[in-house]
Amino acid sequence: MKKLLISMMIACSALVVLNGCIVSDEKLTDKVTQGIVEYEQQQGNRLEVTNLKLEKGEGKNYKGVLTGKLNGEDVVYDVTVDDSGRDFVVDWELRK
Repeated sequence: MKKLLISMMIACSALVVLNGCIVSDEKLTDKVTQGIVEYEQQQGNRLEVTNLKLEKGEGKNYKGVLTGKLNGEDVVYDVTVDDSGRDFVVDWELRK
């Protein structure tokens, strides 16, 4: 009985930890999307994001691809994120 109870507690703890990671990845994706859209607005452009997929790299680095429409034209950006500091650093480049 004790083993079953301990196993259930470990399983519940693992679910909580995994759920926390998923939420933070979603928040990071949302913040990166918002930052890129705001930058483009400041440049006088209108960016409508269709999708942003980030994949975790080494440490707290992420690489991904953002797709959307920039001033009505289909665009694809290569995105890199460094989340190792106090704030995250985002770099993106328009594919040609």
